Amino acid sequence: MTLILPECITGFSYGDCPAPEFDDQSFRTVCFDYARRKGGTCSIILGDSVTPNYDQATITIRGRSIYVLLSRVYPVIGISKYEPFQYEYIDVPELTDLFPDLYQIPSAAELNERFDLSLQPFLNKAERGEIEYWEPETIGNVIFHYWD
Repeated sequence: MTLILPECITGFSYGDCPAPEFDDQSFRTVCFDYARRKGGTCSIILGDSVTPNYDQATITIRGRSIYVLLSRVYPVIGISKYEPFQYEYIDVPELTDLFPDLYQIPSAAELNERFDLSLQPFLNKAERGEIEYWEPETIGNVIFHYWD
């Protein structure tokens, strides 16, 4: 079943976005605590400019890294085993179960699903224009992106 995206999920609009406000502190806390419990490390990269449109926690355990992404527009989290531009989303229930209910965490199957604009009724005109230009391949590429 296709994940239906809310208006402004991309961060683009010609006016105000109805996106909710949220605090990303618990995102950081969960990522650092998980890494510590597993004997690993965590570093946070904050998206503090136009691109990317998300914050990223890199969690490294026994030489293997995963990338935990948090949209800066909506409290949506995705986890990938590859770095930017090559995201392949994965499920890590022992990590995602630690996040409070305020976060939406789509499954890897939902994020890796081929993106079909015709199945997305809530995206606004600005978002549709960006999608036509950037041609994202997956739903995850629409939520977490480097578009400018």
